[in-house]
Amino acid sequence: MTAGRDRFERIALEHLARAVAADALGVGATDISARVRDESGALAVRLTTPVAVRSLRSGAGEPLAARLTDAGTRIRERLAELTGLEVARVDLRATGAVITERRVR
Repeated sequence: MTAGRDRFERIALEHLARAVAADALGVGATDISARVRDESGALAVRLTTPVAVRSLRSGAGEPLAARLTDAGTRIRERLAELTGLEVARVDLRATGAVITERRVR
């Protein structure tokens, strides 16, 4: 390591990206797949993840596209804050839904 400069391994960045995304999307980090690559000196992050949603009985929530856009922004900002690196983009691919409210018996 050079004085005043940190170097992160790809796997550590991917683990961090999964944790940050899990927090932003309300799902488990183990349910998320992450790929991090260099894009002209900045990070490009690709996340494949389910998304936490409320039960249909709870009424309509924010549209999924808007939620993913907001989550992508939060993930990008938080990764930059935690690593000190520029994050060029975060691509999110929703693969399913996780219902966050359980039925009452």
